[in-house]
Amino acid sequence: MQNVGVGKSTTGVAAQPGGLFVRNATGLVRELSAFDAFNLVFSAVLIPVGITQVMGFAPIFWPRANMLLSFLIATPLVACFGLVYLYFTVLMPRSGGDYVWVSRTLSPFLGFVVNFSLTFVFLTWVAFNFTFMLSIVGPAAAYVFALHSSALTSPSQGEMMVVATVLTAIFALLMIAGVKTVARYMKVLFAIVWVGMLAWLIAMAVGSHGDFLSHWRSATGAPASEVIRRASSLGFSPAAGIGWVATLYAMVYCFQVYTGFQWTGYFAGEIRNVRRTATTSIIGGLIASAVIYIAAAGLIYKYFGFRFFGSVVFMGLGDGSSHWHEPFSPWLAALANFLPGPHWIAAFIALCFVLAILWWTPTGFMLGTRNLFSWSFDRLAPESLTRVSDRFHTPVVATIVIACVVELLNYLNIYAGLGAYLLNIIAVMGLAFIVVSVAAALTPWRRPSLHASGPAWALRRVGGVPLITILATVSALSWAFVIWTAFHTGFGGTFGAKPMLEAFTAPLIAIAYYLVVSLYRRSQGIELRRTFEEIPPE
Repeated sequence: MQNVGVGKSTTGVAAQPGGLFVRNATGLVRELSAFDAFNLVFSAVLIPVGITQVMGFAPIFWPRANMLLSFLIATPLVACFGLVYLYFTVLMPRSGGDYVWVSRTLSPFLGFVVNFSLTFVFLTWVAFNFTFMLSIVGPAAAYVFALHSSALTSPSQGEMMVVATVLTAIFALLMIAGVKTVARYMKVLFAIVWVGMLAWLIAMAVGSHGDFLSHWRSATGAPASEVIRRASSLGFSPAAGIGWVATLYAMVYCFQVYTGFQWTGYFAGEIRNVRRTATTSIIGGLIASAVIYIAAAGLIYKYFGFRFFGSVVFMGLGDGSSHWHEPFSPWLAALANFLPGPHWIAAFIALCFVLAILWWTPTGFMLGTRNLFSWSFDRLAPESLTRVSDRFHTPVVATIVIACVVELLNYLNIYAGLGAYLLNIIAVMGLAFIVVSVAAALTPWRRPSLHASGPAWALRRVGGVPLITILATVSALSWAFVIWTAFHTGFGGTFGAKPMLEAFTAPLIAIAYYLVVSLYRRSQGIELRRTFEEIPPE
């Protein structure tokens, strides 16, 4: 490859006129190690934010749900979903993930619509997490640090927009600097965040419920039992025993926060030893996430008490919030203030809840840019989006475009209430994952020669049926249950025309876009159907 210098880019090996792809090589380089791949997907699970949301919202919707059991039940179901993505990553280790897989096994139309929809969801998470950091986790950490500036405790929309814009620009520059630079950045943040998170888990493990009660009374001047009494008087009732129905419903949160461990396939074109690395990153990411989520849920109940924790969430974040008079909202980062040990450790733990969002953000950017790159490589987007810098080995134009999209989502999230929209789009995400699962289930019949090159476990047969088909069916049914639960219980919104139209805006845009581009390419004499019969080159 010719070195064209700083700031310049190459389009790789030139395509032949009317060729299947934009060119005959991607220009991307396999530079990510096994740990880099694991770090990317593990960051995408975003456990500090995930456990904050699970434990902050579940007691409001389902007071009797036991999230420790929800995670235990959900984990093997999520594992089936992860094996679907592992199977496809090994079969087609190219950037673009489910876009490439579904387009080559079911149909290019479905592949694009699914991937466009998921890209929108995941980029929305980037913007949402910036706002979550500034409006939720940041103020919680400020409480622990005893900082009282309004810019930290209750930032205005304008202040949040400025910070989100600056962060978007910084992360765009980081991504342009190349995956090696991104990997180094993420290693540093991984070390810092997980020193803090392990300190948090250890503090809850070694501390007793009596320690918490003492810290609570000392800091608030009232016994913890008063929170339970007030919540009960306002109608909060976790009741005795385990609420199994509520616990099963609450798995909707488990599926949502686990999502990310399977993302290796989106940047598989830049991973060394991809077959082995995909296995260690996806399976390793799930195992690590499951262990930590299960341990965290159990330790929260053990240290704070099941009844108290549900009551304090109800009072501080739920229907009892009008009667809540403490100088903090009871998110997990703020509750670090009541952990045993020196206060500086509590402050460091709270800070790590904030830093976790900055740790994961490059993964969101990378997913977006690589998907956009893949569409362009198949001629579904402008060719300029595939231009890869020779120096940095990264698609610069695609990165700038994704940064602009994130900035638009920042604005919509801060000023137009995009965050409320996230509840409804769980249906979009779930349906997309169902399509990917169906594609995996059918691949042994639709692409038998491709299936034959898959991992040994996927080729095994149970009662004459390929194991991957069975696992993919479980995955599809699990996500169908998540969608049903979301709307049946009111967690995800309603089935009304307006909320559904809002939720499915991204897929509708994708459908219209695909049809227009297909017609345009046909007018140029390019049959996209032929392109999707082949796997993209490396």
